[in-house]
Amino acid sequence: MNSEWQNFLTASGAVSAQNGQPGFESDVSEQVQDTVCDLSADVVLRITGDDAEKFLQGQFSNDIAALTDGTSQLSTWSSPKGRVITVFRIVRLAENHYLMQLPRELVAAVHKRLKMFVLMAKVIIELEENLICIGLSGNAVVTALETSLGPPPPELDGSAVHGEVVISRVRGAYPRFEVIAPVTDAIDLWSDMAGVARQSGQSVWRWQNIEAAVPSIGSETTEAFVLQMLNLQHINGVNFKKGCFPGQEVVARMQYLGKLKRRMYRASVSAESMLQAGDEIYNEGVSSSVGKVVDATGNGSGQMHLLAVLAIAAADKPLFADKEATCAIELLDLPYVLE
Repeated sequence: MNSEWQNFLTASGAVSAQNGQPGFESDVSEQVQDTVCDLSADVVLRITGDDAEKFLQGQFSNDIAALTDGTSQLSTWSSPKGRVITVFRIVRLAENHYLMQLPRELVAAVHKRLKMFVLMAKVIIELEENLICIGLSGNAVVTALETSLGPPPPELDGSAVHGEVVISRVRGAYPRFEVIAPVTDAIDLWSDMAGVARQSGQSVWRWQNIEAAVPSIGSETTEAFVLQMLNLQHINGVNFKKGCFPGQEVVARMQYLGKLKRRMYRASVSAESMLQAGDEIYNEGVSSSVGKVVDATGNGSGQMHLLAVLAIAAADKPLFADKEATCAIELLDLPYVLE
């Protein structure tokens, strides 16, 4: 983590959370819309070179060739067996110049593995520790962004570049943005946003992603799911017509010839369950699990919300966080339509 950014957050009132990332005392209080969130659990890869677009088009699930100025993409990188290694957002800065935001806990493996496929291609993949990731949410930050930097993107998956600061509009019930910025710009932006939004850590952003039913893959769930199980076909995370990518045969077979037997659900459970990504979910009286937690976090009022991939046939039966069926899980509506 960038030391200058870490020192700034500490001076702004951040404390070290259990995962080692900065957090704020307000993170465990009731959720609010207007937030400025530290996303130090994410990191940025810069991909450049004459063959960058062609290379990435052959690796990722979304259509890199369709990325233009003013747009970003949610996308995935999968194993040859079609299992999602990571879910990430990618932005095109210029021809053959991209920024890829992904979880820090996966970046070393992804970086190393991606470079293995470069071979003779003219592609450079660099880890950018001096680029800071920030999450912004709420109507108040829209006006503040216009004053601080310039107009933010109005449409989902839109992006705007102001100097060296990149702003992408992401999914949510209210305006939400992911920002990538050099550390000095990030400090200035945070200071401006803190006047209108609550300072928060990554757990608040995770809560908002869960409410938006946008999956995040970490070390406990990497290569655990095929992308359709994560509902990515419903939230613009894949293009089935773009051509080949690792795992494409498995993904296409499931899309056109198979029947999806598992998909992602949103749910609520008592905070006493302490559910975490990778934990199993059960039906009453069944010893084997019927699903796996994708992500889970608390809301400060005794409840946890979670995303979980469940067997569709088991989802209409009582669900529990334990084999003993003492901690019930309640399914919640998804914020988008499953076509």
